[in-house]
Amino acid sequence: MIEDGNVVHEVRYPHPVPAVWDALTDPSALAAWLMPNDFALTVGHRFRLDARPRYGMIDGEVLDVDPPRLLRCRWTIEGVPTTVTVRLHADGDGTVLHLEHVRLTPEMRPDFDGGWGQKLGTDIDLVLAGDRDPERSYVDDGLRRHSDLEAPG
Repeated sequence: MIEDGNVVHEVRYPHPVPAVWDALTDPSALAAWLMPNDFALTVGHRFRLDARPRYGMIDGEVLDVDPPRLLRCRWTIEGVPTTVTVRLHADGDGTVLHLEHVRLTPEMRPDFDGGWGQKLGTDIDLVLAGDRDPERSYVDDGLRRHSDLEAPG
């Protein structure tokens, strides 16, 4: 949903925090549910996300990490620096994921709201449930991609 100009999503998964954290931070898992990437879980690491064709290549930087509770990254989309913050906390035997994507332009917000809804509501769960195997990822042109997903157009 869009709250005060920010894209905000909160989802509960029936999986423990370490499993959700791994899906968020492992490059192979990210390729399986989010998009092709060269992510590394190191503060200051600069990475790329392949958001073609709609948004091209997104330049990212890891800003803050507190495993397994907090991941904050800058995503520069079409020259606009935005911030994605993900927080995890245990909820019984499951995990609640809270995501905020801030500083998106008004034109970008609906696309990213819908995109995050799909990615967090369906795609990451395929990885968490074992239905989309991160081991089927491979490196092409410096980015980790997933063999079950279409190549960028």
